[in-house]
Amino acid sequence: MIAVDQSIAYTNVVSKEYFFHYSEMEQVIEDFISEIGEANLTIKGPMFYALKNIPKDEDMYIELFMPVHEDKIPSTDSLMFRSYYYVDEMLMKRITGNYETLTEFVYAELLQYIVDNHLNLASPIYHVFSGDESVQYVDVMVSVFSE
Repeated sequence: MIAVDQSIAYTNVVSKEYFFHYSEMEQVIEDFISEIGEANLTIKGPMFYALKNIPKDEDMYIELFMPVHEDKIPSTDSLMFRSYYYVDEMLMKRITGNYETLTEFVYAELLQYIVDNHLNLASPIYHVFSGDESVQYVDVMVSVFSE
């Protein structure tokens, strides 16, 4: 089931853009978390990312985001800081289980919902990682508007 009228809203968010082959996702996340640690920032979470392209040749262009406790960050060439990050009017579908396999189906379901309901895409597709040790899930979200 697709949830409507959802939003992403976090304070004190750092981000970094990456272009990479999808198979390198784990290394990209490790790099991002390492850079946050090197900047002496305290992770608040959850981590999320915006997919900024249609992956051709399995290459992804994403912006990774992480809410942190600090309200300022040291000057850095690669980390961007936002005191507030907010996106509203979003559709959301939750993935539990095999994330890599189910992602394409969720994209198709969200895009079909947009077509069926005469909506327009207003944002990249976001992936918000959540859960705990027992259950982990990803919320796939996209902002939409009607004409």
